[in-house]
Amino acid sequence: MSAAPRPAVHVVLDPGVPAYGRKGCSVHVQGVLRRLVARSGGLPVHLVAARLGGEAPDGLGGVLVHELGRPRADGPAAAERALTALDERAALLVEDLVVGLERLGAGAPVVYQRYGLWSAVTLERARAAGATTVLEVNAPLVDEQARHRVLLDEEGAVALSCRAMRAAHAAVAVSGAVATWARELSGAPVTVVPNGVDAERFGPATGSGAGPGAPLLVGFVGTFRPWHGLELLVDAAASLVGTPDAVRLLLVGDGPTRGQVLARAAAAGVDVVAPGAVAPAEVPALLAGCDVAAAPYPAGEAYFSPLKLVEYLAAGLPVVASAVADVPRLLHDGREVLLVPPGDAAALAGALRRLVRDPALRGRLAAAGRDAATTRFSWDDVVARTLAAADAARAADGALVGGRA
Repeated sequence: MSAAPRPAVHVVLDPGVPAYGRKGCSVHVQGVLRRLVARSGGLPVHLVAARLGGEAPDGLGGVLVHELGRPRADGPAAAERALTALDERAALLVEDLVVGLERLGAGAPVVYQRYGLWSAVTLERARAAGATTVLEVNAPLVDEQARHRVLLDEEGAVALSCRAMRAAHAAVAVSGAVATWARELSGAPVTVVPNGVDAERFGPATGSGAGPGAPLLVGFVGTFRPWHGLELLVDAAASLVGTPDAVRLLLVGDGPTRGQVLARAAAAGVDVVAPGAVAPAEVPALLAGCDVAAAPYPAGEAYFSPLKLVEYLAAGLPVVASAVADVPRLLHDGREVLLVPPGDAAALAGALRRLVRDPALRGRLAAAGRDAATTRFSWDDVVARTLAAADAARAADGALVGGRA
């Protein structure tokens, strides 16, 4: 039975997450938003965002957009205050939207917010106004901000994060590690719902057309940053240069380490195509022209749910991936993916060599991976599970209140 239509408001207040941009986090926002539109039955769906970063992607032209603007501030202290003020502005807007949507008589609207630092009031007021509230927790942002950037008011950031998690009928995290962090921080219940994929955007890969003995094309899509392990992929490919198992690399994306990675590849004689950042709509065609895909990660703390990994699977590519976070629990090693220890370039090279030499294995992995993506990792399933958890929590709250009365 299909879910009843319901209006929705998707809230993205982190200025580092352009809702209609090209980053992986942007793809995530768009995937969720498309499912909210699909489940709306023609009822209004609103997007409240700090910034868009681009035009409306396919399927989102009917979304009612409220771009609040990226806060400008001189220095970290002012930036923290500006983001808190942005939350207050968003709260007033979302509260008005909830009241207006409730007047449509279609039941309580959903307010589905992506967790961002310095935001709690928006979700609190949405819940008080009658919305069913969701908080999607993608990373331990308090820890990330303190470790990688500047966090002056850590106590304030923790307090607001706890308030946001408690204001949600359902707080959902993309991995077990993120859920544990959120539970320990807030004391609120947190459900694990891994990232998804719009599998219909990806057709089965046709391959690079490499003939017998020609190097296979290994694809990577993502930001050039240290935690994406591109140096590992380059080193693995470098160890195969000059052998019958040599591979070529397609590195799609941009970022602060791009120049360094490409220089490393050139010095080692690795054949690389690097088109830079592309729109999400261009990714399926690029992956379709690959023979293999790679999701390498360095050793160390890993708490994410790799979006690129499920996109590779949806594209019908055999995948080599580092066994990080929940990946070994979610995918069957040797059947749906080849897993290697994180940070191990030699093991990564060995897995690539194995795929070069065994076309039958490539075919089996591609088929099983595509099946996993379509049956277990769709955005439709992600949003359905999330909303079911929120509805159950809301119903339990109502029953508890009624019982006390």
